[in-house]
Amino acid sequence: MTDLQKTMSQLLETKNYPDLTKDLIRVIVDDIDGRFNTIARDAVLHARGIRRISDIKEYTPQVVLDYANICLEDGLLTDAEIKQMTLLKLFLGIQEGDFYRNHLQKEVKAILTKQLELLYADGIITKDEALLQSDMQGLFGLNYAEYEEIVNSVANK
Repeated sequence: MTDLQKTMSQLLETKNYPDLTKDLIRVIVDDIDGRFNTIARDAVLHARGIRRISDIKEYTPQVVLDYANICLEDGLLTDAEIKQMTLLKLFLGIQEGDFYRNHLQKEVKAILTKQLELLYADGIITKDEALLQSDMQGLFGLNYAEYEEIVNSVANK
C-alpha cells in the first residue's frame, strides 16, 4: 500500500464524508497500483447517475485539505505530497477557485500558514523551498496578492 493509499484509508476511518465521497476515496485505496483510476471513478459516478466529476465538487475539495493536514502532521509538505495533492485535485475534478467557492478559505490559510511557519523556522529559504511555495500557491489556486497576504502574516509574527 502506498503512502497515498494509507493516508486516504486514514481519512476514510476518521472523517464523516458523504457516501459518494467515501466511494471515490475507496477507488484510490483499493487500486492495486496505488494510482488514480479514472475508469473506476467514472464507474462509481455512473452507478449514481452522475455524468461528470465536476458535478459533485462541492464535496471533494475538503478531501484535499484533509489530506494536506494529515501530511503536515509529520512536518513540511514534501514535493511528492504536493504532487499527490495535485493529482488528487485532478482525480476529484477540483479546479482553480473551488476552494474559495466552497468557503474553505480559512482552512487553506491555516494549511499554508503552518507550511510557511515550518519553512521560515530556520530563517533561511532555499531555492527548493521557494519552488515549494510556488507549488503551494498553485495547488490552492491563489493569486499573487492572496498568497502574499498569507506570507506577510507569517513573516510578521
